[in-house]
Amino acid sequence: KKMPNLLFQMLFRGSNAVGYTNYPDNVIKAFIEEAADAGIDVFRIFDSLNWIKGMEVAIDAVRQTGKIAEATICYTGDIDDPDRPKYHIDYYKKMARELEAQGAHMLAIKDMAGL
Repeated sequence: KKMPNLLFQMLFRGSNAVGYTNYPDNVIKAFIEEAADAGIDVFRIFDSLNWIKGMEVAIDAVRQTGKIAEATICYTGDIDDPDRPKYHIDYYKKMARELEAQGAHMLAIKDMAGL
């Protein structure tokens, strides 16, 4: 009540919620509903391997609560190196488009290696 104009944010590990093991979809949905009811406004949802399928349930559940789904791309490597077989600029651009199509309200970049 004393901070009405601040958004509260939490980090959410996709299908792992706030732990290090996968949880069933109904647990993910219920957790997000409880967190939203408790005052979380922004859910920063990520998967450490950039597995979008593992983020889909959480993104949808956040949207169902009317809160903000901030889908996150985990960044690693040198995006300007054309010899990189996977983590190049087109990989990240494609992922951003997929997360937008999934329903993310906004995107974040999580720099996993401090690059």
